[in-house]
Amino acid sequence: MSGPYRHIGAQTTDGTLVLTIEVEQVKDFTLSEELRYELVHAVKSREAKRIILDLRNMTFMTSLACVAFIGVRQAMKDVNGRVVICNMTEFIHKVFSAKRLLVRSKNNGNVAFESAATLDDALALLATDDKQEV
Repeated sequence: MSGPYRHIGAQTTDGTLVLTIEVEQVKDFTLSEELRYELVHAVKSREAKRIILDLRNMTFMTSLACVAFIGVRQAMKDVNGRVVICNMTEFIHKVFSAKRLLVRSKNNGNVAFESAATLDDALALLATDDKQEV
């Protein structure tokens, strides 16, 4: 874990803020809220426009944990940033899918979170967009 955070690690890689969830399971409201606070604080204090949420250490979460991740998405709205989630277990991917957080909205065509299999894939996904903007 890095810096002032108990539940996450934070580092910048290729201009992208990588937030690694350090807890194995998120099952209750208290932990979900603590995680949300740390994630939002990390995003806002670094003013990042590209975020990767690396879930490599997580094996289980309830839908309560989605609140923590939605907090990141909300924090990114003002800067029109992108959030990619990577290293999800099959179970965690199902939780996000069940909450419709990985599919395009029928209203505006946006997706809450993009997903990638690995951290390298997530970095490549964000880099691809940078090259198209130049």
